[in-house]
Amino acid sequence: MPIYEKLMGNPFVDAGVCGICEWLGRTVQPDQITKDDLERVVDEIVPIMKPFDKKRPEAHGWKNWISIFTNNHKLSNPSIKKDQRVPQFKSLLFKYIDEVEKLGQAGDCMGCGRRDANTWLTRTGVPLTGAGNCNYFPIFSEGAGYCSACAYAIQMSPLVFMATAGKFLTLHSNSWKALKSWARVCVEDVREQQLKQEIAGCYTPGYANPRNGIFYMTREMLKYGEMRPDENISMQVYCWTNYIQGPELEVFYMPAPIFKFLRIVYMGKFNKTWQEIVRCGYLVNWDKVESEDDYKNRTNRVYENLLQDISILGFFINRQHRKPRGNWELLSLYFKEVRSMEITRLEKIKQVGNLIAECIKESGSDKRLTRLERAKSYEACRTVLLYIIKERIKLGAEKPLFSLDDYMEHLFPESEDFSATPWRETRDLLLFRIYEKLHNWLQEKGFVDFDEDEDDTSDLDSESDTE
Repeated sequence: MPIYEKLMGNPFVDAGVCGICEWLGRTVQPDQITKDDLERVVDEIVPIMKPFDKKRPEAHGWKNWISIFTNNHKLSNPSIKKDQRVPQFKSLLFKYIDEVEKLGQAGDCMGCGRRDANTWLTRTGVPLTGAGNCNYFPIFSEGAGYCSACAYAIQMSPLVFMATAGKFLTLHSNSWKALKSWARVCVEDVREQQLKQEIAGCYTPGYANPRNGIFYMTREMLKYGEMRPDENISMQVYCWTNYIQGPELEVFYMPAPIFKFLRIVYMGKFNKTWQEIVRCGYLVNWDKVESEDDYKNRTNRVYENLLQDISILGFFINRQHRKPRGNWELLSLYFKEVRSMEITRLEKIKQVGNLIAECIKESGSDKRLTRLERAKSYEACRTVLLYIIKERIKLGAEKPLFSLDDYMEHLFPESEDFSATPWRETRDLLLFRIYEKLHNWLQEKGFVDFDEDEDDTSDLDSESDTE
């Protein structure tokens, strides 16, 4: 049996195993790691993990070490002479290596569950473990039992942490390829620090906002293209600090449908358009923005909505200029993958949008479009569609705008909570398609720069048939 395997189940152990594999070589797999490999990692990595010394900033060093393992760790304990910290830490790791056993079928180790625990670790050895704080492991004791192999792996986990405003982001996933891709990003950064002899510590791309940082992580790990499009990959990202005066833990979850959608948009032809949509989510005055650093840590409503399972349809539409962001292919991809909307419904809404666009263009007026834009209720939206139906009859349309079945099943399907009925979603999908079909025509006619506060829909039901 090997020492490690893919996806042991513990986020800190898996992070450490990924870091070890990536350090040893891009093709190294967990079940190939030997004790000799672990000794090599100790000799190569521990010297660069020496904590940052404020009294000697020119010497560089791993920053925020006490926020990972507290100040009782071998590398940061003030009671240990500075020149003895690295040797003592190496000695501890070599002890772990000597005691490593092969994976079994079962055990009480909190890291793998495949070996019996032979060491008891507190927060000094495993972040957030022990009574009196967040207690990542819900056993409410002063520590937890680990086998030596898992204890060793956890000590290597900082290799793949992302630092963010005094805290750390740790990725966990149901996909080994996802973990390995992120480890590659982080380890390449540490190796570059080593090459330049400017050790600073965990990968730090400058994201103080952890939610924005999660999407940055996703974008970076997808650059390597190692994950298949059909893989159902989900992500859990732990934002935490083990700082002794205030340990914290917050968990973010990215479901597989969102990850799949992002993989498609980042890796394909939609990347540029998607970035435009994302930019619309920032609460920022773009006239004052000079660089990405001016906005990348601001709240982004697109990211927030995706993580909270809230629709981002509104960000696909530029109402002010009656212009779509992206095309129907991108929009339908989002609704199919993330919102689980049936293709038949999307196609029917697209068809109705096409017919409305033709009607508006033939009428030579944007009056009906304006009314649709300003519809603030299901009743108002329905009334606009009724007048569009009448308009089409006057114009000699041969086919109806939609059938009764289309209306009930695709345009306005039944909802348990009628206040949340998808009428608004349907209206905005129709607007997107109309803008996509008519934007150039609307510009030519001067029917742009719509101001939705200019009027309301209070008079929709009283429109005359001759209007």
